[in-house]
Amino acid sequence: MDDLLLKTFLEVTRTRHFAKAAENLHVAPSTVSTRIRQLEQSVGLNLLIRNHQQVMVTPAGERLIKHARLILRAWDRAFEDVALSEQLKKRIVVAGSSSLWDLFLQEWLNCLYKDKKELAIRAEESTPQRVIEKLDRGLIDIGFLYEQPKIQDVNISEVQDITLVLISNTANSNSQDAMSENYIRVEWGTTFNVQHEKYFIDRPLATVRVNSARIALGLILSAGGAAYLPLTMIENDLKTDKLSIVEDAPRITMKAFAAYSLHGENTNLIKELLTYI
Repeated sequence: MDDLLLKTFLEVTRTRHFAKAAENLHVAPSTVSTRIRQLEQSVGLNLLIRNHQQVMVTPAGERLIKHARLILRAWDRAFEDVALSEQLKKRIVVAGSSSLWDLFLQEWLNCLYKDKKELAIRAEESTPQRVIEKLDRGLIDIGFLYEQPKIQDVNISEVQDITLVLISNTANSNSQDAMSENYIRVEWGTTFNVQHEKYFIDRPLATVRVNSARIALGLILSAGGAAYLPLTMIENDLKTDKLSIVEDAPRITMKAFAAYSLHGENTNLIKELLTYI
């Protein structure tokens, strides 16, 4: 099957408009229609319904969307593996949540980029659920997570201890005030949530929730507030008195894990690369 058919299908389902999809793909609308028709003939099912310029996805089309994405990613990976130059002996695909990139993965990747010139690297920022899914399907070589994934034949290594502290832009703030005034809830995962609920049973509901420590920090430095952030991330702001630790609030300790296949061809390489963390 021509991968252009799947790419066109995904663009139409994303835009829900044949003309917009054609514009984004730099082809004529008739080409988009032809490709969709060819794809439907290949699978033997109607995938899209076009009615008065409105595009609706059939149940079969909804099921195909996930598979189309996986097929295209797998093809991209296969193409890169085959097309590697002689200087690039190995290829590695890494994925982790945005907050882990903020904490230590970016620095780790910088080291690999400088020291491993023979290594082709693809790095991705994903949600924890997507990291687990990609690990399970073999679409990435290493996944970085806060929780240990329950996947068979996967090795899990603890790579980092992370201490989260409640910080505020207001000096000498107490935990009750920090939790009730402009508290920003950072989604750190299940381990954090369990401890957070135990310590702050009667807390008000946070009006702002984010999944990135970087976003929370930017909000606090710009407009004030409080949040649980990694100690390593805010050291400079503590020194310059832009932020203060809420001393009566408990510190929450979490761990970061690296997960990779036990039987993958790059297992020994991955173990070597993890020593750079």
